[in-house]
Amino acid sequence: MTISLLLTSCATLTNQAWTVSTIYTTEPTKIVFQNDTIKTKRNKVKLILERQNAPIEIIAITDSLKKKVTIKAVNSIEYWANIAYFYGIGMLIDNRNPKRYTYPPKIYLNSTDTINKYYNYYERWNNKGQLLLHLSFPYYNSFRLSPVNESTKKNFGYMGVSVGLDYYHSKNQFINISASRVTDCSAPFVMDDFVSENEKYEYIYSTYLSLSNNYKIKRLSIGYGLSYAINTWELVEYGRYGSIPVEVSVTKTNKALGLVFSSYFQATPNFYLGVIYRPTLLRPDIKPTFKYEHLISIDFAWKIRLFNIKRLLKS
Repeated sequence: MTISLLLTSCATLTNQAWTVSTIYTTEPTKIVFQNDTIKTKRNKVKLILERQNAPIEIIAITDSLKKKVTIKAVNSIEYWANIAYFYGIGMLIDNRNPKRYTYPPKIYLNSTDTINKYYNYYERWNNKGQLLLHLSFPYYNSFRLSPVNESTKKNFGYMGVSVGLDYYHSKNQFINISASRVTDCSAPFVMDDFVSENEKYEYIYSTYLSLSNNYKIKRLSIGYGLSYAINTWELVEYGRYGSIPVEVSVTKTNKALGLVFSSYFQATPNFYLGVIYRPTLLRPDIKPTFKYEHLISIDFAWKIRLFNIKRLLKS
């Protein structure tokens, strides 16, 4: 009976007596913990912490500032997981076991801030002035185009690439400028479609620039802005050699002005999942000038911190 109860206690079974927290700082800092003084490397340092129902204290020291920060212990995910097993009986076993507790795995300190507090990743210090490289793959793409003298073309396909920059002009707002190229390739993992001889195929692809303002709320970011697109529809006829086109029967391109809306969820510190909606409304070179077209993409994005422009200008 005792063994059966112990097997229902998630924290007791799976958690070690120690846990690891990584402290990130905004500049080179010395971290004093218990009797040890550790210098950050690349503005971070790892601490091995004993699980217990008690806060820990660390001291952060820079050339110009010294402050004490208290970090509270919290219940671990493994402790709460007991709810899903055997009606939470495991909580009774874990209740007095220090293994039920943990500390934040990522702790962020603003080394220049006199406030004695820390942040988790999604509440990090003021990003104002930070520049990030934005690399993404708008992988799933849904098109609606209206080529001149053609019926409306709707198609869904794969593949795309985008590169841009994010600049935080305030703590939780940033401007993004990006250049993107998206296609409706029918095969999800290759750039070439599979074609049969003596067949006609329609292709849609688009190249566009976008400029947007974005709000970041913890893991979620929402953006709105302007876009300029070059949209192309092609009708290609393939001959008896299959992948060798006999001729491009029709190619129609239009330039369009419109809007862009985006929403991203931050899945990891650098990886984001997003949806982009890019409606275009104005085609200044052709008639009808006002025509609704759109692109909807599911985007896989990576953001890489480059440098803080404000600090760079001060140095």
